[in-house]
Amino acid sequence: MSDLAFDCVACGACCFSRHPRYLVLLPEDQARIAPDALPADSLFEEGGRSFVDFSCGQCTHLGLETGQALCAVYDHRPEACRAFRAGSFECQKAIRANGVMGEKVRAVPAA
Repeated sequence: MSDLAFDCVACGACCFSRHPRYLVLLPEDQARIAPDALPADSLFEEGGRSFVDFSCGQCTHLGLETGQALCAVYDHRPEACRAFRAGSFECQKAIRANGVMGEKVRAVPAA
């Protein structure tokens, strides 16, 4: 499928999850990202690994105020986000699981 068929800022499905350890920072993220580039309270450590906070059901860096899914740290985003391709199998899986703009994640309370 073409990337043109998918509008990431109108979707944002990949930025939603009920899983608190959905997005782990890789060693290359920690080497590339300046310590002050990401807000300290947007990450947490567990078992010697760093994770992006998804405790509210979405990436803490995701801004939805304008009705679009906008990444507040786009230039400093983790490798997993950089590698995620619009229209890919993973993209379509996220849309099925989370719905556009996380409608499925937000519609059902976490267990």
